[in-house]
Amino acid sequence: MSHVHFPDFSQSLRPVVLDAERIPFHADPILAAIERHSEAWSVFQVAPNGETAMRAEDDADAALMALLGTPCATRAGMLCLIRHLRWFLVEEASNADSHGDAWAIAQAREADLSHCLGVEPVQRLPLAPPSGGLIGPTIDLRPAPTPARLARTLAVGAELLAALVVIGGGCVLTGFASLL
Repeated sequence: MSHVHFPDFSQSLRPVVLDAERIPFHADPILAAIERHSEAWSVFQVAPNGETAMRAEDDADAALMALLGTPCATRAGMLCLIRHLRWFLVEEASNADSHGDAWAIAQAREADLSHCLGVEPVQRLPLAPPSGGLIGPTIDLRPAPTPARLARTLAVGAELLAALVVIGGGCVLTGFASLL
């Protein structure tokens, strides 16, 4: 009696296709969530005081929680969410206490996505155009230099150097062998 189960090799293996490879950028669900949150936040900003303002605030909070719970399906969607969360965290910094747990979740999600994609944190460096006025803070989405990236670069350089030494040594030994 054999307890070994042999796989059926007569069936060809299908390549694994990730969902991110099948979903086009414009169909990423995070884009709709970002749009809903932006719209709800804008409506709340211009809502008159009273019942309307309270409903608009509730809608904005619900849109924020929906945004924070929506998964990103593409890398571009992740970058859009990072940019939107950075904007939101700067705009609402003075009202952080009123957002409760959503504020901490937004900070954590922005930090996680930034770390995942290797983008630098917000740099608040004002730009000065020739007119002399200042333009608000800028966001730099270039990859941040990290020790892991430096180690990877050094490892690739070392492998390249080792390959050149092996090839060069082989050429030299072949040259000496042909002299004999």
